[in-house]
Amino acid sequence: MHPLQKECQRLVEAGFPGVFAYCEDANGSSQFYTAGFADLTTRQPMTPNHHYRIGSTTKTFTATILLQLLAEGKIKLQDTLDTWVPDLPIPNAITLTIEHLLRMRSGLFDFEDDPSLLGDLDAHRRPHGLMEVIHLSIKHPAKFLPGVQYEYCNTNFCILELIIERITGHTLATELQQRIFAPLGMTNSTYPDEENLTLPEPYIHGYERTLDGWEECSYVFFGRGDGALISTAPDLARFFRALLFERTLLPDDLLQQMMSMAPTQFPGGEMYGLGLMADPLSSGTVWGHSGGGFGYLDLPYIRCETGRFIVFVMNGSYGFRATTSQRPIPDRGVRAEAYSKD
Repeated sequence: MHPLQKECQRLVEAGFPGVFAYCEDANGSSQFYTAGFADLTTRQPMTPNHHYRIGSTTKTFTATILLQLLAEGKIKLQDTLDTWVPDLPIPNAITLTIEHLLRMRSGLFDFEDDPSLLGDLDAHRRPHGLMEVIHLSIKHPAKFLPGVQYEYCNTNFCILELIIERITGHTLATELQQRIFAPLGMTNSTYPDEENLTLPEPYIHGYERTLDGWEECSYVFFGRGDGALISTAPDLARFFRALLFERTLLPDDLLQQMMSMAPTQFPGGEMYGLGLMADPLSSGTVWGHSGGGFGYLDLPYIRCETGRFIVFVMNGSYGFRATTSQRPIPDRGVRAEAYSKD
């Protein structure tokens, strides 16, 4: 049995409703391994064409749009927020820059930590608009001065979405469609409207573990420019291959800045650049951006040297932003092995 198939089965045996691993090489050949179900009611298995919430993987898309605007001379990394959002009382706006937001060094309060949302599934069952979540953040004082340290913050990419809208006069959904989805043929990727918590058919159902068992939570709020995108495994392969292997989405100098990494507090030595993560596995560094929330966990990464892309997806959660959550994740040894040619 293939190690990835064994890993999928291990995770389902550990309690997840369903798991898959999708591998795609630079020549387009692919392999798919899965265990469990996309839907516990119908017991439908997962397929590569099932849609799911990619969560914070959205951040790399938002960052790419922002850097394309930088390449067009419409914004600079050192622009401060008082230039682009002077109407909002953002803490430290006169020194807080676009680069601070992209590198998770803003010091802003994360809206997901506001008491109205923190760890509350029911609160995530209703939509929250872009301006609503920004205001949830900026009503709190800054946690530290811009640039002082790294701290992961979803608010950063909501503010970047607002800035993209102000620069272009278009929604982020429109810019994603025109700049990324259409050119790359990503026909199964969508950025939903603020009020829309549904998913396109067919989709992987998300589940939250409760005292009574698995409770479906497919229609949940996953943020905005920080996490709202819905996609499929083959579409994510197209995006990350175009960005990091074929290098067609950004000029080389900006891509190098995006890939310029700094250490984080993530376990395992993961590093963070401009809306992009690097994971130094034993077989070599892979690049991407993990994502997750109530009901879903998404781990998409690519080996830049070979173009080999792999995404692990699980459709169960044991709480979101719960510090006591003990949930199994794909084994790093298996993940490292997956980037070696079979």
